[in-house]
Amino acid sequence: SGTVRRDFRRMASGFGAKGNEGRCTPLWQNFSRCMSTADSPTECANLREDYFECLHHRKEIRRSNTVMEQRSKTINEKAEVLKEQIWKQVFDTSWATVEKAK
Repeated sequence: SGTVRRDFRRMASGFGAKGNEGRCTPLWQNFSRCMSTADSPTECANLREDYFECLHHRKEIRRSNTVMEQRSKTINEKAEVLKEQIWKQVFDTSWATVEKAK
């Protein structure tokens, strides 16, 4: 038929890196329970999304990147303003004023 059916009943091991329960195991169990009782897989879409976010942190990483980009943009904009102010001050100071100050 050409349709690939994924087996959502299995998880890697259920154990975390230090031997205790993995951080995503409860989310997997909820998703698995939903899939076993649901009439349609779309009923479990939110649980699946939560489980995959726990595994891969894609939304978290995307949000962090957005925040860092905005921070960098703000810093660069402020730096440009300061640079313009400094250059204006340098060029607005006439040499005659400097000579009189001596």
